[in-house]
Amino acid sequence: MTRAREVAQRKLARVLRGRKEPHGKDLTDESILRGVDVDDSGIVQLWIQPTHPHCPCCIDDLISLRSLISGQSGVLACHIAVSYTHLTLPTKA
Repeated sequence: MTRAREVAQRKLARVLRGRKEPHGKDLTDESILRGVDVDDSGIVQLWIQPTHPHCPCCIDDLISLRSLISGQSGVLACHIAVSYTHLTLPTKA
């Protein structure tokens, strides 16, 4: 594991710890945060299934979350994939 990855993982954990989505549920709930990946260069990828996917405040909150994560020192970039139905994550070889 690279130092960049370790730093990005710590920063991401701090941002997500205790964060709630706009309707009061913990963002780290497995029904919402469907997957997380931090690569060796510090790029963060999140797979999220909002509780109310067509609610403007949920989408606005994800835009704010992306900006907050991207603005952390040690995070090179952040990509959030939003799912409206069941999500299948790619497997690593």
